[in-house]
Amino acid sequence: MREVKKKGLSPVVASALLIMLVLLLALIIFLWARGFISERIEKFGRPIGELCKSVDFRANLIRDSGGDDTLEIVNRGNVNINSIEIRVSKGGNSEVQEYDFLINSGKSLSKNVHLRMKDKTYPTKIEILPVLVGNVKGGTVNKPFVCIDVGEVVYLDS
Repeated sequence: MREVKKKGLSPVVASALLIMLVLLLALIIFLWARGFISERIEKFGRPIGELCKSVDFRANLIRDSGGDDTLEIVNRGNVNINSIEIRVSKGGNSEVQEYDFLINSGKSLSKNVHLRMKDKTYPTKIEILPVLVGNVKGGTVNKPFVCIDVGEVVYLDS
């Protein structure tokens, strides 16, 4: 009977390949999962999302026949609103406009705004969202946070 010589990977090379495969899979899972974990922004030592529940504001849009819009905002809550994000939409198109309006708690503000789509047409829906600023947990970097659950929605005639 003839002796058959089988050749294969040495145990050291096989172990090294398995370790590299495990590390590669761990890296892929880490990068994938990192997209689900957002950095935590805090204000007054609390997650800023909790402070959004304390935001209480009313917005009124006054349309001028000359093409100017006046946005009146009353901050009735006990949290300062650092800016306003306005989402204008018409049909299936949506655009975001940001305005640096500081509205302290208990105060009101009236400003002229240009609420048009990029194609110069009037939107049919306007969402007015308050923006708070907080610190990234463990750091001193200020970051804005849009409170999407407490916004005001205005529907306009087309």
